[in-house]
Amino acid sequence: MRALVASKNRTIFRINTGATMGKLLRGANWFLEVRGKEHFPCHFHVIGPDFAAQIDVETLLPMVGAMPRAVETEVTAWAEKNRSAIVAEWNKNNPDRLYALKHQEKDDE
Repeated sequence: MRALVASKNRTIFRINTGATMGKLLRGANWFLEVRGKEHFPCHFHVIGPDFAAQIDVETLLPMVGAMPRAVETEVTAWAEKNRSAIVAEWNKNNPDRLYALKHQEKDDE
């Protein structure tokens, strides 16, 4: 199953690939995904052609790696509003490592 939603310069999408990986956001040349069989803390990956980072879902700070400032800005803005979707994907892909969100999402104003 694949659903696409276009928004400005990015595409938000979800690909159901079983319990291995969920891609949640795509930029011009990068994507954000939640993987299965992962370690705590709850995190997501941002991957581009010449960078990769693991981002903590609570702090939205890189745990490992780095990304260009423009990508970081876009990812952080999206993740602040979509933490619960990220955690839901984490829990789907990591059923033996369920996570409960501690941080509240920012509402659109």
